[in-house]
Amino acid sequence: MSFTLIKGTFHAVGYSPDGDSIRFKASNIENWSKLIGIPPQLNEFNHVQIRLIGIDSLETHFHQCKQSVKWALSAANFLLEYLEIDEVKWNQEKNIIVKADDNIEGFILAKKTDQHGRPLAFVFKGKIDVIDGDIFFLPIELFFKSVNYQSLLYGESYPTYYRGLAPTLRRKMTLAVNQARKEDRGVWKFDSTNKGFHVWDLFDEEKNIVILPKLFRRLVSYLEINQELEGFKYSVVKSEKVLILPAQTKKLFRDIILQEEAIFKLSELPENLVYL
Repeated sequence: MSFTLIKGTFHAVGYSPDGDSIRFKASNIENWSKLIGIPPQLNEFNHVQIRLIGIDSLETHFHQCKQSVKWALSAANFLLEYLEIDEVKWNQEKNIIVKADDNIEGFILAKKTDQHGRPLAFVFKGKIDVIDGDIFFLPIELFFKSVNYQSLLYGESYPTYYRGLAPTLRRKMTLAVNQARKEDRGVWKFDSTNKGFHVWDLFDEEKNIVILPKLFRRLVSYLEINQELEGFKYSVVKSEKVLILPAQTKKLFRDIILQEEAIFKLSELPENLVYL
């Protein structure tokens, strides 16, 4: 699978990184024009928020809500440590980094941006002997060194695949997920996505409920304005379509959410879903 290779530096101070996003400053800002989609939004420091392809980490901040704080911060810290951003100090609320040795050299491989203008990328630390801005075919050996893959391998993130991710890469990522789950790494030791959970426990940090972030976001968005659970599934008017593997059947995301009063779960494993 080919991408535009963009070199630059990673930044954390003053930001709220979670396990699947990081701020990045391109060495040549003209390279952003090579991506398909909404132009990336550069801030006053020419930093852009990068969204990592194929993974979804627990939310450190979503509508003023957090998922399991332990595993949300674990994913964020894993990302920072893997990129060799050291001496990280969070504020008291654990939602802003106030100090870190950042400005770390690295590169990303991206083709397009998402609906918010965030480049969707595989993220790497260090140098590479390729011309900045060139079209580059991602070899498997390098893919294994991406933060994306490593985060899945260590159970720090959930797999979340969208149409456009090459099946060969998706399958490799799923193998990493399977290994992490088999060894109870990271979130998989506590995951309740398919086992079921009491919805109100999501807001009790002591319960330490760990579920697929996409499902968490759907529930929080609904419960902010509704207290009646009966209407949840059909409140998601824009519920996206999903391709379910390996059967290759298509459903709406809301149709794989099973609900029995206040108990919710997904009927399919996260790694068997491709969002269309």
